[in-house]
Amino acid sequence: MMRSLLNTACVAALAFGSLAFAARPLEARDRSADGELDLGTIFVRGAKRPQEALSFPGAVAEADASELQAREVRNIADLDRVFPGLTVDTRSARVYSNFTLRGQSSLDYYNPSVQVYVDGLPQDPAVLAQMFPGALENVEVLYGPQGSLYGRGAVGGVINVTTTKPGEGAPFSWSAGGSDQGYQAQMRGQVQLGEGLWADLSLARDDAEDDLDVMGTGEDVGGTVEDRAQLRLRYAPEGSPLDIMLSAARNRIDSSEEQFVKGTDLSGRKAVPFPSDYIQDTDSYGLTADYDLGWGKLSLLTGYQDRSLDRTIFGSDTPEWQKTLTQELRLSSATGGPVDYVVGLFYSHTKFHRDAYGASTLQKTDSYAAFGDLTWHATDRLDVTAGARWDYEKTDATATGAVSLDGSDDWSALSPKLGVSYALAPDWQAYGIVSSGFKAGGFTRTLTPSNISYTYDPATTWNGEAGLKYRSGDGSVEASVAAYYSVTDDYQMFVGPAASQYLQNVGEVTAKGIDARLRVNRGAWGVTGGATWGSSRFTGYDDASGTDHDGNDVPYAPDFTARLAVDYTHDLGHGRGSLIPRMGLSYQGKVWFDEANSLGQGGYWLVDAGLAWDMGQDRVLDLYATNLTDETYASYGFDASGYGLGDVYQLGRGREVGIRFTQSF
Repeated sequence: MMRSLLNTACVAALAFGSLAFAARPLEARDRSADGELDLGTIFVRGAKRPQEALSFPGAVAEADASELQAREVRNIADLDRVFPGLTVDTRSARVYSNFTLRGQSSLDYYNPSVQVYVDGLPQDPAVLAQMFPGALENVEVLYGPQGSLYGRGAVGGVINVTTTKPGEGAPFSWSAGGSDQGYQAQMRGQVQLGEGLWADLSLARDDAEDDLDVMGTGEDVGGTVEDRAQLRLRYAPEGSPLDIMLSAARNRIDSSEEQFVKGTDLSGRKAVPFPSDYIQDTDSYGLTADYDLGWGKLSLLTGYQDRSLDRTIFGSDTPEWQKTLTQELRLSSATGGPVDYVVGLFYSHTKFHRDAYGASTLQKTDSYAAFGDLTWHATDRLDVTAGARWDYEKTDATATGAVSLDGSDDWSALSPKLGVSYALAPDWQAYGIVSSGFKAGGFTRTLTPSNISYTYDPATTWNGEAGLKYRSGDGSVEASVAAYYSVTDDYQMFVGPAASQYLQNVGEVTAKGIDARLRVNRGAWGVTGGATWGSSRFTGYDDASGTDHDGNDVPYAPDFTARLAVDYTHDLGHGRGSLIPRMGLSYQGKVWFDEANSLGQGGYWLVDAGLAWDMGQDRVLDLYATNLTDETYASYGFDASGYGLGDVYQLGRGREVGIRFTQSF
């Protein structure tokens, strides 16, 4: 079946490009004074090389910092209020958030299906839901398997976060806000230390107050305080080919959010009386260096993250620690030639330690990869893109205490892709692509005496996609539509009772659907929206217990999502600035929390609204409301009959109304 799917998709992609030769010529396309085609300046940052967004053979969506702030998107977990097809559900705590993109659900929260990168550096899976780094500039989502560029864990896609570097942007900026549910404050300042030498410091706090009280005692719980500090140093002399940046950041989350409410009384918001809280500390360090060779760019990216999680859940202590080192060296071409390319090498080392339920586990993983990706500009209308990545990974695992384990295993994978993009007209682009991704095998990290299996095999995903894009000449209107079909063999997920879940392969999953996006900025109006229709099903379920869930929905994968944001700018005149009323809507279809499809959350709408007064001179006063209708909804649930509770659920936060002031100078 997989071979048939790949062959069909490849033929369709190639035929798609060849048939397009019959379309009209591009004489209408704007050209610069020297006669070169004017392709615009919007590039896909996650392509690891300059690649124009319109001709990129794949679905991409982006939002800048101002758009995200207008929707009260304060952390990466809130991005599902903006990007269609993306859902983020807290699984007990934000450190175990489930990211689902195009039906690919992160049912192994230690190895999610969506990768998050910040300034080119991969992030520890347990910090994917953290607040944004200081000087946020842009967030970009690449849909579908990105294995040829990013390797393991990018079968759903990639979220690429970019910040404003030291030496760019305003010298100083700050914001402060308060609401009926807490307060937020952040600042960033930068200073020039010498010729081409810049430093900046960012500080931020987000305090979400308790929103639940404990049954019987009335104790307030459910709040979270998150603090972040980041210091960066950048050396980039004007006219020099060298650009180096060092960064150091510390992030702390102190939370009692990991609370559960009985399914018989969700609206009462009464937490069950079991101690649950955690403190997570993460130290992150980065070194990025670029050297402009004229005909290309040589880049070195090194990251290190040291994370500790001191966690108590339902009265049980389950602390864990992880240290991760990543290194990437790549060479990318400059634009303008007949072929654009990027080639590179990657290495990572991860050390994971967990103590829980009488067992102490330790795993060490080394990963190696080589990758290449190129685009051949076959004609002034046709681009052909091909890429491949080879990964090798080895894990050594030991366990002592209630469980004994001493094992070692290794895996390798080849992840190719092939795509074509064809300009049907100056503003219209069609594309087709076949891409692949994989998730490495390993040893389950949640060892308990009741586990059925300790090891699991790699999972492989193949995806076929075709789409159509539009961007008006002045960039005021952008639209896209895409259809996709993907099949994953040896799908990985946690199964079994909540207290003793283990990771294993459960057979085949098929995901298919259509997504569409629209962005309009004309005159005083701004409209951004999109929707995804699809399904993600078990089409060959086979687990070690012999249970059959064939035909069931994959947990946390809704069949329909929709996002819409509308704003209008009213000029007050005479130097008084402008008023910007806005409204945002997001819909998430029904999701299941288990493979048996017995516990779930029905579809629901979230409504956001706001009124901003842009006073000019980079000063904005903003009134906002999130979850305006105070919708009660669950983000996670499980059968807690073993605790005498029946079904229990974790709730999303209710309505929040607040005010915020932002200034840059």
